[in-house]
Amino acid sequence: MYVLWLLGAWLSLAILGIVATALWARRLWLKRGETPRWAGAVAAVIAAAVMFGAIETALGLVKAFGAVGGESVDPELQARILAEGISQAMNCTVFGSGVWLLGLVVLTALSRWYPRQSG
Repeated sequence: MYVLWLLGAWLSLAILGIVATALWARRLWLKRGETPRWAGAVAAVIAAAVMFGAIETALGLVKAFGAVGGESVDPELQARILAEGISQAMNCTVFGSGVWLLGLVVLTALSRWYPRQSG
């Protein structure tokens, strides 16, 4: 039961990252005239990292649940495949969230230090 709770928490974190990135990208789009040109490239890298993390998290969960519910999986390998799937899901969620948070801090700091020049 603990494993299912943990998987649910990680999946919720991944979904939260996707929603936050979508809202953040919308905010950047609405303020595109006020932000520096390089901010779009940094935002694209951050959004891509979050999407990569979310997709790989989902693939890891599919792998993990496939090991539990799969009839064609050798019973001796079920625990190993389950552990590999959970590990993949957690590592990718941490990667995507870490890049997103670090990128957000860097983008915010650089936007304050190097504001867009008028004219």
